[in-house]
Amino acid sequence: MKATIATILLLLTLCVAETEFNLEKEKSKLSNKVFNHYDIDKSKTLSFEEFSTFSKEMREKELEKRVAMTIKFCDKNGNGKIESSEVPTPKEMREMFVKRKNIATMCHMDSIRFKIIDKDNSKSISREEILLSFKTPMAMREMINRVPKIDKLQIFKDRLKRCDKNEDGNISLIEATSRGCYITSDTFLQYSPNYKTSFKIDKVAHAPKHNKKEEIEYDFKKCDSNSDNNLTLVEATSKWCHLTSDDFIELDRDKNNYLDKREFSQMYAEDVKPPKMPFKIMKDIPPEAKIHIAFAQCDEDENRKMSRDEAKKCEISMEIFNRFDYDKSNTIEQNDLETMQRHREFERVDMNSDKKIDQKEFAERMGNRCRVF
Repeated sequence: MKATIATILLLLTLCVAETEFNLEKEKSKLSNKVFNHYDIDKSKTLSFEEFSTFSKEMREKELEKRVAMTIKFCDKNGNGKIESSEVPTPKEMREMFVKRKNIATMCHMDSIRFKIIDKDNSKSISREEILLSFKTPMAMREMINRVPKIDKLQIFKDRLKRCDKNEDGNISLIEATSRGCYITSDTFLQYSPNYKTSFKIDKVAHAPKHNKKEEIEYDFKKCDSNSDNNLTLVEATSKWCHLTSDDFIELDRDKNNYLDKREFSQMYAEDVKPPKMPFKIMKDIPPEAKIHIAFAQCDEDENRKMSRDEAKKCEISMEIFNRFDYDKSNTIEQNDLETMQRHREFERVDMNSDKKIDQKEFAERMGNRCRVF
């Protein structure tokens, strides 16, 4: 009996090993099949041009797969589009992440990204729009730098109405500087010719003009009821702070469920632009990274091209510019950046640096990614 059990266990072990072996064998077969398909000249190696064709088509298939998965998890009514009503609310997303529930199958399309993709404000985004957003680095740059905008004038007027104790539509110095109103006498004089004269709320045409640093400090302290230098969701959405839960989620960049002063201050950026890297630092980084950074921050007319003049302003040498202007159009464009990316990928796969990729190198570095074919 013991011998029989041992025999059965041995056979099961061999079956499992055979299955694992077959899986590896099938993966190797697929890798070789893909390799042979792109080895146009049948030299048993891939040149850069051959590998570039493979890389481009592979990325297109990967993008299509990402789009398909996004549609699958977000398109609740099955009409092939994602509608604004189908995007999870901040509360739903927060609950899923906190409970670690259904994260693998949840719709990873937040309200910020939806608004960026939905450029025509149609309240729905198509497969083509989603694909374009994945292809376009500018969309990611816009998403990172987009912050909630608040109507400061309307908020200030609402605040004045609460300060208007006798509800006569006018604000006196006593009302403005009372507890709960938090308007200083200096601010009062922005709307009244002197301390003795009241001003009408409906005549207020602008929010208080403060030193921005002082304004941030003042507003943050006003919101921070327990003075711990962190705002909770309750503090941020209180009547003293006026943020919405959507604002809170968008400003909470590190997702720790608190807003510190740095995160809070993002609301006060007027025309938010990506922070520019100092040229002195750029001089010490590799040319490939330098071109990527310059493309993002030196495209002054925002036509998604970097001209020679724009490159010179960013202190990019013409030697580097010419090196990465692959199509010789006298501009660095998106297709040049993609070509540069493929060159870097080729160098990574070409482990022995002989300027060609053999089957072993291909299988080791690209084997797993062949599954998209």
